[in-house]
Amino acid sequence: MFRLDHVVRNYPWGSLDQIPRFLGLPPAAEPVAEIWLGAHRTASATVARGEDDAGVPLREIIARSPVASCGPDAPPELPFLLKLLGVASPLSLQVHPGAEQARAGFAREEAAGIPLAAPNRTYKDPYAKAEMIYALESFEVLAGFRPPEEIRRTLAPLAANSALAAALAQALEPGGYAGLRAVLATALVDPCASAEAVAQFTAACRHQLAVPGGDPGPYATILALARRYPDDPALPLVMMMNHVSLAPGEALFIPPGTLHTYLRGTAIELLTGSDNTLRAGLTSKYVDRARVAETVDVAGRGPLRPAVSRTGGIRAIRPPTDQFQLADIKVAGTSEVPLAGPRIALVLEGEATAFTELGSLHVGRGQSLFAMASEGNLTLRGKGRVIVAAPGERYRPPGPGAVPSPGAVPGRPGAVSGRDGAGGLGVSG
Repeated sequence: MFRLDHVVRNYPWGSLDQIPRFLGLPPAAEPVAEIWLGAHRTASATVARGEDDAGVPLREIIARSPVASCGPDAPPELPFLLKLLGVASPLSLQVHPGAEQARAGFAREEAAGIPLAAPNRTYKDPYAKAEMIYALESFEVLAGFRPPEEIRRTLAPLAANSALAAALAQALEPGGYAGLRAVLATALVDPCASAEAVAQFTAACRHQLAVPGGDPGPYATILALARRYPDDPALPLVMMMNHVSLAPGEALFIPPGTLHTYLRGTAIELLTGSDNTLRAGLTSKYVDRARVAETVDVAGRGPLRPAVSRTGGIRAIRPPTDQFQLADIKVAGTSEVPLAGPRIALVLEGEATAFTELGSLHVGRGQSLFAMASEGNLTLRGKGRVIVAAPGERYRPPGPGAVPSPGAVPGRPGAVSGRDGAGGLGVSG
């Protein structure tokens, strides 16, 4: 086992205290948005200070002993990336590529000589990206499209005062997937979505919000985000998306091709070992709206609720992918970790000593460890709360970037549709 030092990501949408609070640290001097625990080529965790191999990237540790690290039937790379997120204001409106697009996009940008750290670099690796959010505190998400008829009802009151709303409503006329594809093109590619048209659209939302008796949620969302991004062409899409409110202990799986953004809250994010993100807007980062329009899968399943089971103090979260799963363990004495393969554990409360067939390692609050697949069963002793990530139970070498169908998991949860959660968003402005 190896005790790890995580990678800190300081982005403007982060918080001064959300992540430090979970790690037992004082508030930070600048927003802490994410900590990364994984072996991605752009930001690998390292062996912790004071340990043998201190400062060596986890990626290098795995490369030294790929079979021992990941297992005899697995690829020589960690198939997942574990993050802790502290979201104080909305992230960019974004989508992640599937396998074929990721391979082609990575090859294209490599051939063009775009550096991995360049601001206009989209594909940091040749892999698809699926992700799961597991809420530690209440967490707000926009993900996937609402049914076209719901979108049409929301747009209808705006059409008299907004040419853009009228154009979007007209684009929906074919209905079904064809209508949603046309809406994407109208909002992201068509020149009718000018700054002036978006401002008029926002004004129409403000007017509609004052009308009694309707659902204020979609219009309030637009106005909250417009305070930060007043003329962004992506704003109208926000109105058309599912709003999901996650309580602590609830999770949401977001497949490749699903348009989404996170609005606020603290959560664990577990994802495939990829950092590929295409942004539609609501950000100062590089935006490629045409590629987003091509990437969004309007015919896909969209966001899904993963299967969650409880056994004693262990909550197991199994999303519809073979590449990762999660356990949230309340340790009070001895707990057997029900996950195999390469594992990363993060202590959120208290402390624990981890035991495998090859040794033991003590970890306190805010510390983490990596246990190799060859080390066998993992046992925790102590008192606290530990998050453990591992490959899915049926993990096999899937080929670069593959994300198996949701149907591969028994007891597949249902898709999210409509507004999955009551009340306003409370979006940070």
